[in-house]
Amino acid sequence: MSDNNVLRIAGLEVAPGQRASTLLHVTRTLRGDLAVPVHVINGARPGKVFAVLCNVHGDEAMPLLSALQLWRETDPAAMRGALVILPVCNPLAFSDFRRESAEQRENTDLHRCFPGNARGSVTEMIARVLTDQVLDHVDALCDMHSGGQGGRIHQRADLNEDATGEVREASLQLCRVFGTGVVHVNFLPPSTAVGYLNSTGRPAAGVEIGGTYMSGPMTEEFQARVVRGLRNQMKALGILEGEPELQGKQHLFTRRERKEANPTRGGYVISLANRVEDLGRRVKKGEKLGVVVDPYTLEESESLNAPCDGILFFSRMSGPAEAGAKGYAIADSAGVQEL
Repeated sequence: MSDNNVLRIAGLEVAPGQRASTLLHVTRTLRGDLAVPVHVINGARPGKVFAVLCNVHGDEAMPLLSALQLWRETDPAAMRGALVILPVCNPLAFSDFRRESAEQRENTDLHRCFPGNARGSVTEMIARVLTDQVLDHVDALCDMHSGGQGGRIHQRADLNEDATGEVREASLQLCRVFGTGVVHVNFLPPSTAVGYLNSTGRPAAGVEIGGTYMSGPMTEEFQARVVRGLRNQMKALGILEGEPELQGKQHLFTRRERKEANPTRGGYVISLANRVEDLGRRVKKGEKLGVVVDPYTLEESESLNAPCDGILFFSRMSGPAEAGAKGYAIADSAGVQEL
């Protein structure tokens, strides 16, 4: 933020109390010009600059609904600092409804391409532009993800396991105040947006919440939780006034405590834990979470049971699933800590 409080980011100059939008040009492809949308709200008073990233994975679209609501409802007059929203970070993957870009080369997962390469894959070019024009100009960020086309539903915040000192504490605060109920200390190297920000001395959080093609009530509930969580983070950063509104206790666990129940045979999964209320609830070891039905023999081929006592933090909707697909994940109670 400069002395006159004009925010300069993504090629924009946004005066205090104003909004602005732009398209960040990346390159010319065979489909035409590739650009990434950026939306900025600059508060009436100086403060921290907070970025919200959506659709780093192109099939994880639900959080952009919350970003849209946040964009519409946030009053710059009530802000100290700025909000930067990137609703579609990877337009290539988003337009194909794919997790990664459909390129005929390596490095197609934007989630593993930061800070990017101006002469690399198109996905690396996107990462380079986002880094140069946005990430290098913010004080903190939240990288939003959700369940994608595989049918999963999530609810957790991710803390970079390599973060240390003040950066770790500030990042942990962003994770905790989002209010997912669980914070997963996870593998987020500098090739991720969160890891990159941490490596340059700034706090960041990853959030996995909701899913794709859910019912209307489920979508609305997860959308409300994301909006509340992002506002909580803005409050923690001093951008909005007030205290974060947390719905219940928050817990911390590491990759050691992450236990999964995944199908070893392809088939149709009939999920027994597919409600909003199932995410974050306690499960018992051996509890049946889903069953796999062979679509050819019409017989039950596998039972998907909780491998331990703990907190269910990702589940799945009923539908076809290949052998080895993700099914259910539990934070083992033996190692979970209350925050």
